[in-house]
Amino acid sequence: MKHIVILSASIGGGHKATSNAIKIYAEEFQEEYKVTVIDVLDYIRPILSKVAEMTYEINVKNFPEFYGWQYDLNNSMEGKISKNILPFHSKLKELVNEYEPDVIICVHPVSVTSIIRVREKYGFTFKVFVVVTDYDYHASWIHKDVDMFIVSSNFMKLKLIEDNIPIDRIRDSGIPTDHALQVIIDKYKARYMLDIKNKKTILIMGGSFGAGNLIKLVNSMMKSNLDLQVIVICGSNKKVKKDLDKFSAEVDKDLIILGYTDNMSLYMDAADILVTKPGGLTVTEALIKNLPLVITKPIPGQEEENATYLLNHGIGVRLDQEDELHILIEDLLQDEVRLKHMRELQMNYAKPDATKDLFAVLDEVLKIEENKEI
Repeated sequence: MKHIVILSASIGGGHKATSNAIKIYAEEFQEEYKVTVIDVLDYIRPILSKVAEMTYEINVKNFPEFYGWQYDLNNSMEGKISKNILPFHSKLKELVNEYEPDVIICVHPVSVTSIIRVREKYGFTFKVFVVVTDYDYHASWIHKDVDMFIVSSNFMKLKLIEDNIPIDRIRDSGIPTDHALQVIIDKYKARYMLDIKNKKTILIMGGSFGAGNLIKLVNSMMKSNLDLQVIVICGSNKKVKKDLDKFSAEVDKDLIILGYTDNMSLYMDAADILVTKPGGLTVTEALIKNLPLVITKPIPGQEEENATYLLNHGIGVRLDQEDELHILIEDLLQDEVRLKHMRELQMNYAKPDATKDLFAVLDEVLKIEENKEI
């Protein structure tokens, strides 16, 4: 049995979800693989993980421009800040000795350079895969000694080649997601299962932290003259949920307010349009579900880059003025040609088999290594 160790970090929700998707798929379909998910910051120092998560959440909610400035500064320095943020080589050596991985998969850039340095320093032989969980990449993801890059698009593949990564170490097989997302349920049935009305449905999401001005977006939707059902998922943002619960009690509209939910796949099936910040995993899930996207103000940095990719490929529209959401939604719903074209392009760029394809690449790389040993 081959042992895969995934190094994640509690900075944003997508990295954890991708890690869990890989682990669950292995447990269900890949008996020859054992997958262990480790929060690398928590393993080194639990306080590191807590501080990183808190800092990230505060920045994206309250100081997005500052976060974007840090992102761009680090990128302009070829990622030197984040590449050197984990100098705890003895602790990482301890991790490798404890888990004895055949492959380490990095789903967050914070561990990429450090784990390769540990491999070189102590003579380990494990392979290093990098799974980039967005639609563009930051310089801190890149190291010349990564054995395989898994990226979301041909654009990223071409960009890596431009950055002198050999083509045989790049696969544009997509961001691994929950295998259950491939099951697409008819809208009528999904609405019945969720016990909601069978009518045009707009799903509004703010990411795992409920970031973004959800209250302004909901206020705008309440101005619509169309007979719509609006579902808002606030994530872990309890304050926003409380405020919207109070607001929903005062309006005579079909408005449903949720906090965190395990039924995200079903709500996507029930919706006609998704309004969301362009996090890498959320975008990937929407493409698989063939759900037209309205992108709200992205966080400067990776979300801005994701938004650019979506707009360049015709698979999303961007909302710049939050109080105009209802106008944009009405325009989209009344433009069947545009919606049809968007769905067709989404089908072209969606990669629902990304998790399965990742294991095919693992098989390929490990088989080559076994043949070398023979």
